[in-house]
Amino acid sequence: NNRYLKTATSLRCQSDYTRFAAPVSLKRFIEPRYVDVTGYVPNGEVIKMMEQAGQIATRRYWIGNNGINYGTKFGILAGIDKFDFRQPLQPEDYVHVKAMVNFVSQHSLEVKINVYAEDLSVHEQRLTNSATIWYVAAEVVEDSRVRIMQLPPLHYESLEDENEGYERYQLQKDKRMTDYQLYLDYNTGRRLNEDWNPNIDHKDFPKHTVQSSQMSLDRFIQSSDCSSLGFSDATAVIELMDTTAVMAASKHCDNPCKTLSIDSITFHHPIRVDSLLTTVAKISSTSEHTLHVKIAAIAEEFNTGQRQFVANASFNLISMDKNGNPLPVPPLLTFADLEQIRL
Repeated sequence: NNRYLKTATSLRCQSDYTRFAAPVSLKRFIEPRYVDVTGYVPNGEVIKMMEQAGQIATRRYWIGNNGINYGTKFGILAGIDKFDFRQPLQPEDYVHVKAMVNFVSQHSLEVKINVYAEDLSVHEQRLTNSATIWYVAAEVVEDSRVRIMQLPPLHYESLEDENEGYERYQLQKDKRMTDYQLYLDYNTGRRLNEDWNPNIDHKDFPKHTVQSSQMSLDRFIQSSDCSSLGFSDATAVIELMDTTAVMAASKHCDNPCKTLSIDSITFHHPIRVDSLLTTVAKISSTSEHTLHVKIAAIAEEFNTGQRQFVANASFNLISMDKNGNPLPVPPLLTFADLEQIRL
């Protein structure tokens, strides 16, 4: 595609030098204390490990080998393109979290992250999780303000790799612009509470409708959830989103559900310490065994009383029995369906 070729090449030519991306590998042994009542490692813990690897890959690439101002430079998690939960992590797994910078634009990086679990008794590895995460380069400047910074260009193995990376970047950028318009709409009127009211009365709606299975959760953002800058880590938001999505899907199906993948997450606004974070999940569609869930994250700052639409996401979940076998999902009823039933 000539458009991608021209633009990707122009990005590379903005600097007289390119930088090589070094792979990051974090290792961890899963002790019994890391698992929950299901006997597996919770999704939130897996997300935390992967986000840490992505953050390290981002900072190592940006700073290079000189280490100058390392403590003031970091990556803002801007969005997730795809996050797959392929297999659960189990006790006594030897886990390898591998991250690699795949594409770099003027201000953002694409990091590919894979999680492998090794069974030490047979020395075999299995791919358990994978994700593509986008970070924006930022630095703390005077008066503790955060400024978006320019990145050095990445050295690519081939022009084809560079152009394919730019195409992924453009798709991600286009989606962010669409979600940003939603952010503007929600923060300039009453639509946020109309579309994502966490206090609806479920008794007012028939079973298996969007409203009847809507769920919400709250979390008070404490200093332990935040970076040294006083803003919440992305992991706290994603973990609450995941739990809320599972609750909504399980309520719709009347049996346990499990997250299969995250299609996308877009972050719009930082969440300050001492804010109340609320996530609201709605079933948007169903298939034979799976559910698609939309989630909004809203943060309230107590000192101002202001409520901000801070993130939105799309999750895919599967309905299953206690043994992990897929179960049928009840169809999602619309108001037209209810009217037909009434007649």
